[in-house]
Amino acid sequence: MFKFKVDIFNEISWQKFTQLPGVSPLPLNEQVKKYNLYINELTYERNAYLHWLEGHKKGPREAFLLQEDGNFLLQEDGFKIKIPNYA
Repeated sequence: MFKFKVDIFNEISWQKFTQLPGVSPLPLNEQVKKYNLYINELTYERNAYLHWLEGHKKGPREAFLLQEDGNFLLQEDGFKIKIPNYA
């Protein structure tokens, strides 16, 4: 069975794909089927990577004062007390 690692940053063109050793001897309909599977896997891996990136974006962080018992120190209005310029 023909299997290789999908590189999400370097897509293989149809022309190059059909020249791969495990693909070139196959009939055209099998080549198309394998290329469609490759494109589907590539799309899946790219989307997974983008989803992972979204969860690891750096941005402004907030911090709040904690008491020794682990509870947040609250203002009179019930909101947590923010620590300014926390990075």
